[in-house]
Amino acid sequence: MVYQQLSQASVFEAESPAPGSLSRMDMLALAAGLRSGLSADALRYHFLAEQLSEVVFHLDGLGALTFLGPTWTSLTGLEVEEVLGQPLVEMAHPEDRPRVQAVLDALAARVQPSFRIELRLLAAGGPLWVELAAHSSPTGQGEVLGTLTDRTERRQMQARLQQSDQLATLGMLVPGFAHDMNNPLAFMLANLDYLLSSMGDVAGATRPEQVAEWREAVGEVREGAERLRQLIGHLRSFRADPSQGPVDVNRLLDLVGQMVSSTLRSRGRLVRDYGSRATVACGEGVLRQAFLNLVLHAVLSLPDHGDTNENEVRLVTREDGEGHVVVEVHHTGACIPPEQLSRLFEPLFTPREAKQGPSLSVCHDILRGLGGSICVSSSWGEGTVFRVTLPRAS
Repeated sequence: MVYQQLSQASVFEAESPAPGSLSRMDMLALAAGLRSGLSADALRYHFLAEQLSEVVFHLDGLGALTFLGPTWTSLTGLEVEEVLGQPLVEMAHPEDRPRVQAVLDALAARVQPSFRIELRLLAAGGPLWVELAAHSSPTGQGEVLGTLTDRTERRQMQARLQQSDQLATLGMLVPGFAHDMNNPLAFMLANLDYLLSSMGDVAGATRPEQVAEWREAVGEVREGAERLRQLIGHLRSFRADPSQGPVDVNRLLDLVGQMVSSTLRSRGRLVRDYGSRATVACGEGVLRQAFLNLVLHAVLSLPDHGDTNENEVRLVTREDGEGHVVVEVHHTGACIPPEQLSRLFEPLFTPREAKQGPSLSVCHDILRGLGGSICVSSSWGEGTVFRVTLPRAS
């Protein structure tokens, strides 16, 4: 209601030219002249917009800024007059502009009435993180109303949480990795010893069957070396990756499945139920961490040394037909009590049934920062389902 009144009173009732036809100087003159003609109700809403800590904005049908609350200056260090009349998308960091433009296009086409994403905003002191809450205008003319909220401090805290969470997750995985590395190393060394002893016993001989045995032994050594190379590669790739997709979700889940295989082996089985190849636009490193936290949480929810045929973690992927990729992580472990479901993504919260596990709050923050969402359902006899929704890469 606030945005409707503010938009209609300060822009649309002034018989202004068609959206996008105003020059920057015209826009400034119009903004300065309108306020004196506002109705009492509109003036109240205009005053409220100026008092909010969030930056209230309005975009015309072409995405240009026609209104900015004065908190814009305290947030960015830039004067309102410097940017009024410019496209909002140009205020975003170059790497974030495609996402912002996609959101504005979807709002203008009324594909979805509102969006909420985090992005980097260009400011006088350098890029800062903000949350963009954008809503399609009720006029149906392609205008957008919304707010910008400073999220820089929260982002810094999230980065610290993610770093500590990475270390904790690695601590859970390293024993399993060490076990998996020892096995191929053992048969590699055994085959090498066999080759050395056989070569000494048949020095100068060229029996074909002996050569075939050597080839087989060397092949096993090569297989073990390849397994070690993959395991070490998983550890090295655990660092953050700043690149922006597209990322094949099915392939990424396969990688996560390999990383948790040692922990899962004594608890249950992994089932893959993938739809067609689905891609999302984001950094592979942060999305891998989110999925790894989620899948590892599901694995650790299964009883250790239980029935590995009955206990399972199931990974499901599909598209919802509305431009989103859906990833579901099912597990047959202990049910999460209803009173704990609403707190599951809070920082430092761990369900009573979970003795250990990665932080789901970090997972939640990563997915939200990518423009996605996560929810959970859990019931006795049915198991637990985490459902992730992410924007599909165009």
